[in-house]
Amino acid sequence: MQYYCIELLIKIKDKGKKMNIINYILLSLLTVIFNINIAFSSDILKTPPTIVGDNFAFTEGPVWVGNQNMWLFTDIPMNKIYSLDLNGNVNVWLDDSGYANGLSIDSNNNIWIAHHCGRVSYTTPSGENNVVASTYNGKKLNSPNDIAIRKDGSLWFTDPMYGISLEGFGCEVRDEEQPVRGIYQIKNGEITLKTGSVEIPNGIAFSNDEKFLYVANSADGVVYRFEVDGEELINKRPWVKIESGMRPHPVFGYIADGMQVDKNGNLYVSGGHEGFAIFSPEGKQLELIQPDPGSSESAMAGFVSNVAIGGPNNDQLMVSVGNQLLIYDIK
Repeated sequence: MQYYCIELLIKIKDKGKKMNIINYILLSLLTVIFNINIAFSSDILKTPPTIVGDNFAFTEGPVWVGNQNMWLFTDIPMNKIYSLDLNGNVNVWLDDSGYANGLSIDSNNNIWIAHHCGRVSYTTPSGENNVVASTYNGKKLNSPNDIAIRKDGSLWFTDPMYGISLEGFGCEVRDEEQPVRGIYQIKNGEITLKTGSVEIPNGIAFSNDEKFLYVANSADGVVYRFEVDGEELINKRPWVKIESGMRPHPVFGYIADGMQVDKNGNLYVSGGHEGFAIFSPEGKQLELIQPDPGSSESAMAGFVSNVAIGGPNNDQLMVSVGNQLLIYDIK
């Protein structure tokens, strides 16, 4: 793989900002310089992690595929999904991925994909791809981002605006057609809007007993918790927010991104430049991990976007960190 330099303008409609990537790099460096609360050790994870690679553009969406003993992850600007086998070999699993972001796997070993190009699809074990949703109420979805699958087989996904507002992160820059940035359910082939009450919904995860749904709001870094009442979401409340003592990111501010719940009910939350945090089921921040951003000059170096638990013994944590991909062993 070749080093990929993103030469683009970052355009964020919500904040009305356009920033040349060079200025963005300079501001990112200033953020690192003026934030000194950096720790690389952990009582939960073995450190340092294994670096799978550090020459990607922007990694996302890791998921463990147990029936094939491999990880999958996405590189959004490169428009690819990669596989990582147990021998450390990285290969292109899907080229021209529709700017895939979040991935998940169901009980039938179908790989579900949230595409920034405005659709949700799944790929069967035999390699057949099926698009399940691209519109709602006759209007295009915005930019499907992340996915959670319930035990009943229903799929829940978030639909913010990143793929249509960031050049180079989707098929086209366009206005949002949906009146809200929704959290949707797909069940028995039908798509239903469950709520549009989260400003920029991003990561999504169910508690182990599925009594609660956690949704990351990338507008302010807060993770909201909904109670799950049958097929409906009720009693939304702010649940956790990473406490790092760091200054806001110069472009994104405080952000909450991809999430994962472990076997003990702990919630792992990606926090962009703040790293990632582990919260107890009661919402107490147990630990904050801030991976070494490395020596890359990438604008997104050190930006933690997602986490996933897997491995042959389900004792590994894959973390997508800007241009890097890391694997921690869980103690």
